[in-house]
Amino acid sequence: MDAVKLLLPEIIVSLCGLIILTERIFTKADLQRKDAAWFGVGGLLLAGIFAAKLFGVNQTAFYGSYRVDDLAVFFKLVAIVAAGMTLLFAPDFLVRKGVKSGDFASVVLFAAAGMMLLPSALDFITLYIALELISVSFYVLLALQRGEVRPAEAGLKYLLLSGLASAVLLYGMSLIYGLTGSTYLTAIRQAFSAGEWPVLSGVGCLLILAGLGFKIYVVPFHMWAPDVYEGGPSPAVAFLATGSSAASLAAVLRLFGETFAGLSGVWLPLLVILALITVAIGNILALPQTNIKRLLAYSSIAHAGYILLAVVARSGLGTAAVMYYSLLYAVSTVTAFAVISAFADFTAGGETSAFAGLNRRAPFLTFVMVIALASLAGVPPLAGFMAKFAVFAAAVQAGYVVIAAVALLLSVISIYYYFQVIKVMYVDEPAETTPITYGWGTQAALILGLAGVILLGLFPGPLLRLAQVAAGFTRF
Repeated sequence: MDAVKLLLPEIIVSLCGLIILTERIFTKADLQRKDAAWFGVGGLLLAGIFAAKLFGVNQTAFYGSYRVDDLAVFFKLVAIVAAGMTLLFAPDFLVRKGVKSGDFASVVLFAAAGMMLLPSALDFITLYIALELISVSFYVLLALQRGEVRPAEAGLKYLLLSGLASAVLLYGMSLIYGLTGSTYLTAIRQAFSAGEWPVLSGVGCLLILAGLGFKIYVVPFHMWAPDVYEGGPSPAVAFLATGSSAASLAAVLRLFGETFAGLSGVWLPLLVILALITVAIGNILALPQTNIKRLLAYSSIAHAGYILLAVVARSGLGTAAVMYYSLLYAVSTVTAFAVISAFADFTAGGETSAFAGLNRRAPFLTFVMVIALASLAGVPPLAGFMAKFAVFAAAVQAGYVVIAAVALLLSVISIYYYFQVIKVMYVDEPAETTPITYGWGTQAALILGLAGVILLGLFPGPLLRLAQVAAGFTRF
């Protein structure tokens, strides 16, 4: 297949972003206009169709720096789903905050292009360009509410800490390049499998793990998440929490499943410990949170730990669980943030107490929030239950029975803090009874999210089989 056809989904998404950006430069866009976001959703749908057609293709292009296989295609679709759902509900939020949705939509599309490129990256340069495209886009998205202190603070914090993580990642890549003489993942894997390597190879590998650990909230690289979640605009945070971490997980699978497989004696024990600590810290620190976005930040940290349990399983089942979990977590989390976004004007900065009695003001919104939180808690038969089941099954099959059991016990804690929010919405008395209204873009995102969480939980078979086939393209 022609190399351009392999890259067509990324090209479509990037072109849509450029068209929206150009239109924004040469016209005076009305604040109330939402057509740019809908144009972006259309572009993502088209890209999704072309991406889906690439299932079954296993081809390398651009001098071995880019590969399309089922693993890459699966994560491209996760990025498209996360970006599409975000663009559906974002305009309603942005209009209320005085931000033109065209600006937001163009940057979301650029970030989505980076997220689609990252799973296909087969050399350090492509990988780093994709990561930076994602990071730079989020610097802008988080600080897009000009004149407001909290979003600016969130954007600055993400800029500084993400820059530090990028430096660590680059240093690790430099060490590996110095030792192997190549930036290509295939050549590096062959070099590591040829014989023993000095201690510096392990150091380089761990530095790369630290740089990527920042992107997926692994403890102790997680400290930025609660502040950025709390201060950032809800649509930007929803996309950051789902698309960015899923794309980074794809890079982790490529690097640690294939390239650094020969160094597993260095990184595997550490990753097992980090997975368990991440689950524990995320769940325990979520308990005292009184702000819904900080609670979801610590919840995201815990979910990163669950996903790492599947990574350390180092099997086809584990890889399939990572992919399956990434998609279902994305759907549940974006749905929860769509609700928070709709509540934004009525909930005093996202304090949980401000959600009191919301069932009486917006019954459908409250119901969707209940389903999304129950899915994140792993309540059967919702999508989150099947995702956690797949992760724990992979860990047990790999022999991590005790660790899986401890993680399962820690996950019980999450039921308390998720259901504490549900209790506040249904039982506590509201401070006022004014009905909450929201646009039909938000309604579309809520309905899609609700359908995804319920249907993927009730009928997990097709998606799980697709993930298992795609997992066959890793070398675990």
